[in-house]
Parts: sequence; structure tokens; C-alpha cells
Amino acid sequence: MCDIIKSRKWLPLLAMTCSVLWALAYPLIKLGYREIGIASDDLSSKILFAGIRFLLSGVLVLLISGARQHHKTDIHINAWKWLLLFALVNTSLHYLCSYIGLGYTPSARGTIIDSMGSFLLIILSCVLFSDDQLSWNKALGCILGFLGIIIMNVEPGKMMFVNVSFIGDGMILLNAVCAAFGGVLGRVVSRKMNMTFATGVSMAIGGGILCIVGLCIGIKSSWNLSVTGIGIMISLILISAISFSIYNTLIAYHPISTVAIYNAFIPVFGVVFSSLILGEQFMWKYLIAGLFVAAGIFAVNQKNPIFR
Repeated sequence: MCDIIKSRKWLPLLAMTCSVLWALAYPLIKLGYREIGIASDDLSSKILFAGIRFLLSGVLVLLISGARQHHKTDIHINAWKWLLLFALVNTSLHYLCSYIGLGYTPSARGTIIDSMGSFLLIILSCVLFSDDQLSWNKALGCILGFLGIIIMNVEPGKMMFVNVSFIGDGMILLNAVCAAFGGVLGRVVSRKMNMTFATGVSMAIGGGILCIVGLCIGIKSSWNLSVTGIGIMISLILISAISFSIYNTLIAYHPISTVAIYNAFIPVFGVVFSSLILGEQFMWKYLIAGLFVAAGIFAVNQKNPIFR
């Protein structure tokens, strides 16, 4: 499996798999809220829901990591400090800012701001890591990917950036920043320990922190733990365990820009799955957005200059 992760040939399929799984999580989360009985204004329950998801995902990854004896017991104390920071930024702060911001930001605007995390990660990677050099191809790819997300969300004649607020737009922007720095920290941590083990620990710690925050705020809704609701939670746990394990390992072995650009497909696949699962309206502009994102991915992964 390690050889497959390291292979450049398998990178598109694996990175796309992560994007599809994360996109599938969007409608499943909404279904989970509906089945369990979490009200739309119950922020604490949503945070607790996310905390349970990541805590159990982390435990699952650790069980797999332990069964394969991938982790080391002699990890230096300095590495644990980086791992704790990775858990705090990539899981706890990332999703805490996301859940707070989404409650005060229109979904279309939130999607656009949130997508900036992937492009910021590409820029940071090109600045910080020697194996990831900034080029005109990567710049063009980021522009095309971002245009695709804008095309998908903007409606003619409607003002996008009105009633901007820190608790809404600001929190979504902080969420994007946490996602970007989380990717950078993931690369740093991968050089200090096995990434599967690190992923499990970071999700378990980050999920535990989210659980504590949710419980401290105070749960408003009465949860209904139906068979369907539990089944959805199990699906989300598996999605997180699989996608984060693959993604974090990919950024350990490949230039981050060649992996992170595939994240631009997440909102595109997300609206497709929402249409299929939740019955939300599907629009043709989503296909156009997908073509722009695909062109952006193509540009980023070209070694030879597109424009000479």
C-alpha cells in the first residue's frame, strides 16, 4: 500500500477519492442532523456531533495503525508537540471556526471563502518546501480552480458580499487558514513519525477537544439515536478515517500543490451528491465549474510550461 501512495501514477485516483468522500460527507451530515434531531441553530450539538465523528475516526485509524505496527514507541517529545499543534489546528480550530461561521454566512459565500484554504495551502507549500516550486502553471491552475468555484456559487444580479461579519465571514476565513496551515503542519509531522499513526492521534485529540467544547456550551436538542442516525454516523466515521489517512499520507510523499488542487472538486461533487441524496436542485453551471476545476488540476500537474 505504501508503494501505491508513493507512486505518482496513483496520485490522481487517490486524491480524487478523498475529494469524493469529503463531498459525500456534506449531505450525510445534513441527513445526520435530521435523523438525530439536531436543530439548525443548535451549534453545541453540531460541534459535539463533529467531535464524536473525529474522535471515533481517530480511534479507528489508531487501531489499524497498531494492528500493522506502523507507529514508533520512541517518538521524541518535540515531535509530540508538533502533533498536538497539528491536532489543534487541523481538526479542533478548523472545524470549530467552520461550524460557527456557517451559521452566520450564506452557503454560497461560505463555499467561496472556504475554498481559499486549498489555494492558500498551495502558496504556502511553494514558499516553505523545496520540492514544491511556484510556477505559472500552478498559478494558472489556482485561478482556474477558484473561477470554477465562483461560477458554481455566484448568481447574476445578486450581490455576494453584503452584511459581511467577523463571526460569519471572518470565521470561515479563519477556517480556511487553519486548513492551509494544517496541511503544512501535516508535512512537518510526517517527517517526524509515521503519518497513519499521526493522523489517528491528531483526529482523536482534535475530536476530543471538540466534544468538550460542545458539552461546555450546552446541548439544546434532544438527540434521537435511531438506527438510521447511527448508520449515518458510522458512515461519516469511515469517511473521515479513510480520507484523512490517504490525504495526509499523500502530502507526506508528494508536493502539496499536486495534492491540494484536487480539493477544488469537493464543492463541485458536494452539490452533485446533495442533488442525488437530498433532492436539492442541480444546475448546469455545476458542470461548467467542474470543467474549470479539471482544467486547473491539469495545469498544476503539468511539468512543462503551458505558455512559452
